[in-house]
Amino acid sequence: MNATIHFQARAQQRGISPGMTEMILNLGRANGKGDLVLTGRKDLKQEIHAKKEELRILEKMLAHGGAGIAVVDETLVTCFHRHKKFKR
Repeated sequence: MNATIHFQARAQQRGISPGMTEMILNLGRANGKGDLVLTGRKDLKQEIHAKKEELRILEKMLAHGGAGIAVVDETLVTCFHRHKKFKR
């Protein structure tokens, strides 16, 4: 998406980083006319909760040394924790 010089100036003045702009576009909802993308506190809190849950799962996997899944033709065969190096 292209940004105008006006947008770039306002974003800099208001402390809205490129990362924040990307999040607004990804998480936000369009208004009725479709000319605004808005994120509210509720949207942001839901995303924070989801990211915290994702981080909790990643930390649990890290504590087990990683994990793996054996897959054959779109079928999940087994899963395991990576305690040791897997050699094939």
